[in-house]
Amino acid sequence: MKTRLLSILALVFLSFFSSCSKDDDEPAPPHEVGSWNLVNYALLNVPSDYSYNEGRSFDLDEISLGIEKYELNLEADLTFSRKVNFSGVIPSQDAGTWVLEDEELILTSEDSSDDEVFSIEKNEDDDLWIYFPIQFGLIKNSVIDTLTSEYVNSLTNEEYNDLFDPVNLDFVFLLERNE
Repeated sequence: MKTRLLSILALVFLSFFSSCSKDDDEPAPPHEVGSWNLVNYALLNVPSDYSYNEGRSFDLDEISLGIEKYELNLEADLTFSRKVNFSGVIPSQDAGTWVLEDEELILTSEDSSDDEVFSIEKNEDDDLWIYFPIQFGLIKNSVIDTLTSEYVNSLTNEEYNDLFDPVNLDFVFLLERNE
């Protein structure tokens, strides 16, 4: 009788602790889950003739996109919300769902029928980089090496714009996690 009671107690004890450990086995949410703020832009996959720009980082006011603030919230339930402040315009907000497929972040907005597809990666500083292909105006390495500020200041707007070639590259939003 005593042995039977001890066996039952041992079984109850083991089942109690084994059921607790199942809660601990839940996978951690993906790195992308959280609240992110745009802090810089960067250029990637730049053709070799324009390589001085590869990985180059720009402050938000250095490239005229008009974005003053970009906040992206990716929730563990695969919903997102986004708020974008453009200079001189009422802030834009949208929400929807998100999914990771391979190395792509796909945002499906409730306000649009078109999905937004970004390539995505995390860098060594635990930031989030989302990027997309774009055509961007750049000056060739061979030309940029010969330019002086005196020469550039002497050019008309048209002459200055003629220095730039349209180049296909990846445009990166560098996002930092909100604390």
